[in-house]
Amino acid sequence: MEITVEKIKREDGSELFDPYYFYDCYAVHVESHRILTIVTYCELTAAKWLEDAKKTNNMSSRRKTLVVGFSVERRNDKFTRHGLRDTPYELLYLCIGSHCLIYQLDDPAGYFNYRPSKFLNPFFDDPKVVVVGTGIKAKAARLERDFAVKIKNAVDLNELAVKGMKRDDLDLGRYDLDRLAKAVLGKHMDVVRPKELEWFKERRPYYCHYVEMNERKVMFTTTDAYLCYRIGSQLFNTMIHGNIDSSAAPSNKKEKKKDQKKNKKVAFSFTPTDLI
Repeated sequence: MEITVEKIKREDGSELFDPYYFYDCYAVHVESHRILTIVTYCELTAAKWLEDAKKTNNMSSRRKTLVVGFSVERRNDKFTRHGLRDTPYELLYLCIGSHCLIYQLDDPAGYFNYRPSKFLNPFFDDPKVVVVGTGIKAKAARLERDFAVKIKNAVDLNELAVKGMKRDDLDLGRYDLDRLAKAVLGKHMDVVRPKELEWFKERRPYYCHYVEMNERKVMFTTTDAYLCYRIGSQLFNTMIHGNIDSSAAPSNKKEKKKDQKKNKKVAFSFTPTDLI
């Protein structure tokens, strides 16, 4: 599967800038599908992304349930003389259709009043929002423990695949994300991943809030979130309607061109209100 990434800048080549919203913007292509990815540590930017996602869904007459691809991770497992240290997650990423948010979580003990729960919980508590991912129950429990972030409707993709595909010949409950993608979406969904991948373009000092993320890290993180979204959307649609979810994968050339045109307009006339 071909995956590419490019950082989006203004038409004159300058960096995108807003005095109230801090972010980097990327276009990630997963085969022919173009995803607009926002990378940020800024709570205002992340909150605006989530707010616009719900607003767009509420305005749509076609979809009532908002399927959100989800995952979290940390850079390195830390070992002490007592064993593996259970450290908080450092990265949270979400995908809805052609839009992805990569939010850099700070250390909850790092400074006073860091509470991502104040804008994440209202989004995750919405009964229309269904959050899908692999190993999501354990991830959600740790997210709640460390950041007080609660996901109301968390659905494990492995369990969903077992129920939706009804393939007793496949051990779907044990598949990782890549194997699950090939089983649900097709053999062409094959991701070749590097063994090691740097998170940032330069070493991130402990006192520094933000260092620009490595573009390859953005590319593979976006791909993971997108695969979660695609798998969840297709399985839900198959269980309800018995066919493929056309909103997750445009079914004809006209829909693909329309989708690409919409994303291009958003990306190159970028303002915070165009995050979704």
